[in-house]
Amino acid sequence: MAYNRTPNNIFPGRGLSQTPSQTGATPSGSVAITVEADIAKYTSLGVVQIGSGINVDANGVISVSSVSPAYVNVTLTAVNYYALQTDYYIGCTNEKDDKITITLPLGVVGKIYIIKNQGDGGQVKITGALGQKIDGFTTLNLSNESGIMLVFDGTRWNVI
Repeated sequence: MAYNRTPNNIFPGRGLSQTPSQTGATPSGSVAITVEADIAKYTSLGVVQIGSGINVDANGVISVSSVSPAYVNVTLTAVNYYALQTDYYIGCTNEKDDKITITLPLGVVGKIYIIKNQGDGGQVKITGALGQKIDGFTTLNLSNESGIMLVFDGTRWNVI
């Protein structure tokens, strides 16, 4: 495998190429190839990012990007609520004897919600949009002070 860029120059994009192109036939003996692949990209900071949070500056110094503390979107509701894609934590604050429904949107693979019944004894029902199931069920109920974390796997919502 050969790298076809001048040493000490850092360029984003396609840095390697396969020559000759791969065919279904496997040649005998030794064949020299160069593999074509995305190896890096420029960031808004003027450095080349070679991986998630890993950067190389103009002098070739490798560093890890600093990460700020993670915050999540928190939504509190005491009424029926249709979860948004931007929601993460949904706290249900309904009063005793109140019943509310939280409807999950159409699932996106990997989307996570945390839903908690943090009200004063009210009932919370969770349902999926357009009949999407939650662990095989049409609805789930949360008793007082109970919570659940859900993730969508491409076909259904799953309780974690």
